[in-house]
Amino acid sequence: MGDEFYRKGANVQLGPGVCLARVPRNGRNFEYISGEDPYLGYVMVQPAIEGIQSEGVVANAKHWVMNNQETDRTEGDMEVDERTRFEMYYPPFEGAIAAKVGSFMCSYNKINAQSVPGTGWSCENPETLQRDLKDRLGFKGWVMSDWGATHSMSIVAGLDQEMPGSDFMGDSNIAKAVADGSVPLSRVDDAAKRILTPLFAVGAFDKNNTNTQENNVTSAAHQALARTLAARSIVLLQNEQSTLPLVAATAPLKVALIGLTAMKPVVAGGGSGYVSASYRPAPYDAILAKMGLVPPPSPPPQPANCSEKQYEAGFDYRNTDDQTAAGADSVDQCCTLCGTRTSPTMCNYFSFQKSQKMCWMKSSNHGRIADDDVISGGCRSSPPTPVPPACNPSGTKCVYYDDGSDAERAARTAALADVAIVFVSTSSSEGGDRASLSFDGNADELVAKVAASGVARTVVAGVAPGAVLTPWRHSVQAITLGFMPGQEYGNALADVLFGDVNPSAKLPITLPLLENDVNFTQSDWPGTGSGMQRVATYSEKLLVGYRWYDAHGVTPAFPFGHGLSYSTFALTNLQVTRSGGTADPLFSVSVLVENTGTWVGTATPQLYLTFPEAAGEPPFQLKGFKTVVLAPSKLENVTFMLDQRSRSIWDVQTIRWAEVVGTFGVTVGLSSRDPRALKGSFSVA
Repeated sequence: MGDEFYRKGANVQLGPGVCLARVPRNGRNFEYISGEDPYLGYVMVQPAIEGIQSEGVVANAKHWVMNNQETDRTEGDMEVDERTRFEMYYPPFEGAIAAKVGSFMCSYNKINAQSVPGTGWSCENPETLQRDLKDRLGFKGWVMSDWGATHSMSIVAGLDQEMPGSDFMGDSNIAKAVADGSVPLSRVDDAAKRILTPLFAVGAFDKNNTNTQENNVTSAAHQALARTLAARSIVLLQNEQSTLPLVAATAPLKVALIGLTAMKPVVAGGGSGYVSASYRPAPYDAILAKMGLVPPPSPPPQPANCSEKQYEAGFDYRNTDDQTAAGADSVDQCCTLCGTRTSPTMCNYFSFQKSQKMCWMKSSNHGRIADDDVISGGCRSSPPTPVPPACNPSGTKCVYYDDGSDAERAARTAALADVAIVFVSTSSSEGGDRASLSFDGNADELVAKVAASGVARTVVAGVAPGAVLTPWRHSVQAITLGFMPGQEYGNALADVLFGDVNPSAKLPITLPLLENDVNFTQSDWPGTGSGMQRVATYSEKLLVGYRWYDAHGVTPAFPFGHGLSYSTFALTNLQVTRSGGTADPLFSVSVLVENTGTWVGTATPQLYLTFPEAAGEPPFQLKGFKTVVLAPSKLENVTFMLDQRSRSIWDVQTIRWAEVVGTFGVTVGLSSRDPRALKGSFSVA
């Protein structure tokens, strides 16, 4: 990323995002590297920042802080106690500081405006910005506002740079404030030093970067890397009867691909983080290539037909797939515009924004999100023209396709095959939270009908921006899940399905059983009131994600840290060893990892710590994880270190990390709910 930003002429990259996935339906969860765990964020953010800044580009950790929902994000007040902030929401940002990140971006929301006098907007909050971030956490770089996120002359509260959309800290206003004494000149000097120092550190002043945004920075090497990373990020949730990988080289195989996203994959979320891909391989084409089949001739496109009025009021198809825009006086006119558009591709769907009289035309309908100002729909006749089967001359290998718009018809197509792969997806975008945790459209019905069609094996290939519901999981044999996997998803998925890549990814979030597994009240999310009066209370405190499930004894659909491999692994010989002095002991936890399967594979043992009950901590907390690549029958010893900080809690009285004394429990497994996990303990006096 740093290389591509540099070659576009940039000296700052506005990322990575590191906020915690507190709200499963948060529209920006797909942007954030931390998942639902603060330690995971602390570890994962560091190599991302180091990589970006190694290319002469300053990284930006965002959004500081408590930016955990998009509903009324520019107005809402997040009420969060100090201990919760330091233990749950600050550690990913601490990881950024440890990696010497050059800049932070403060968020739109308010923080404790209701409960703490003198606080409010994140970009002018003296408690979280100056005191916590700069004084207590020791951040030495600069803080910029989000676009339009300033509401006053905020430099004295800790803001260093005001970005476009507001005009409180321009040259003339700063000069006036210094002249009248409301802003010390020393604070202006401090802000300038904070901005310049990271730029000097990455070499921005040593070499004149003459690159421009018009540069095409795509390369074959980066495309290959995108494919590798996408394959490594696909989580194998379920694989009963060793359904995967598929074998096409030595045996007859007939596969049914069901669902529109087999042809038009969802690969990215919307908003400012969206990147228009130079190309987007379809899983359909990639699977045909794996099977040595030639695509059949494309059927003629369906004609435009707005008389069917395939509209749904109150929903926006919030994606930018081949998107163009034009003015329109009505939804009917917008549909007509969609039906006649031919460039950059044929338009199939549209979203009509009533207040602005704007017609947004696009090729797909994913990213469905509630918006009372929008009417969306399709502009093509239904049903679609069938795609003919692709078969080899002997008919022993075939791929059938159905777009899934009619579940009964799709089930009949699936029944022709040995294996049916059902493609389901949902997306999200900056600016709004998701309408639900379900996959889009008729996905649940489609999976259920295909699984009951009589096909021997059903695989579900899902893409989602975060947590998602899988009510059909017990009726299918295999499930894969990608989290906005990027433009090479089609090729990467085929690599996993056919065993060219052994899956190794783990869930960074918990997949729930129900829409509101964690029992959020309206006060918790999205908050009571609306607009400037909205207040969201973090009443769950430390019980975010898997910590809530553990504390309440609730079994999720798939636990945090879960992810299968085509191989199997065993953990044995847990040992806990103490070293160091009595004042600051260090504990090492070691386990022996063995590959008990027949594939070379990657195991990821995870260490969860249980504090003494008096500490008031969640039952289990991730404190370590390591990846180990092992050949069949090979073993490796893996060691985790537990330092004083890992055994401490934030003490609001002494305003420091306080080590807890007593007996700690240690659990090492291959997920947060691994039934074969090893357990041990150690004591701190």
